[in-house]
Amino acid sequence: MELRLSTELAKSDKSPSQIARVVTENWFGRNMYCPACRSNRLQKTSDNTKTVDFSCPACQADIQLKSKAGRLGKKVRDAAYHPMIQRIEKNSSPHFAFLEYDKDLWKVKNLLFIPGFFITANTIERCRPLSGTARRAGWVGCNILFSRLPEDAKIFVVQNQKPISAAFVREKWARFAWLEPQKSEARGWATDVLRCVRSLGKQRFFLAEMYSFQQELQNLYPSNKFVKAKIRQQLQVLRDKGLLRFIGKGVYEAI
Repeated sequence: MELRLSTELAKSDKSPSQIARVVTENWFGRNMYCPACRSNRLQKTSDNTKTVDFSCPACQADIQLKSKAGRLGKKVRDAAYHPMIQRIEKNSSPHFAFLEYDKDLWKVKNLLFIPGFFITANTIERCRPLSGTARRAGWVGCNILFSRLPEDAKIFVVQNQKPISAAFVREKWARFAWLEPQKSEARGWATDVLRCVRSLGKQRFFLAEMYSFQQELQNLYPSNKFVKAKIRQQLQVLRDKGLLRFIGKGVYEAI
């Protein structure tokens, strides 16, 4: 995988943001394969296709590319809020690719995927409507909150300028593909409890430690009055999917 971006495309009278989009989309289209199946190519969608930049010709996976010169922050601006929430509820959120590049060297530094099945309503932040004097007055955008995602959701293709093997990327993707057909709330509970497990920062943990997240999860799911029972249920789900091992007497082990 060649990490250098095409500097010829950067020589343009277009705006800096347009140049960045053209250069990074060109690199992505030339180098990227489908992480969801064995297809080694992706197709660029037409410019008027909403929320999708690339699509897999084999499995029809939709991918939205977000690029930034420098490091990504704790949140990334996405498109309109309400259409995004509607796509999440319909289980049709695109997969996201986040590309960081060095603008001085025109070189890819990091590229990570977040599969669409990890994107839930809890990972989306509603922005304030644009002011009445703005060109799109009243328009409401949204942010994707990285802090609301388990580390498992961040699948690197390039990390610190080092490409990761396609086989490893696809293996990590496939490990959580069981989330894709789940309804949005079920996906939300599974990923939120998994995030809580990972945040403990250790392999072996106690059920009592998971109960410390009760209030946080209650805030995310205010209509659920049995959060402790839901935590136990989701730990069983994660166990059945091979992500946890039940040791006994309220003790679990992450796999």
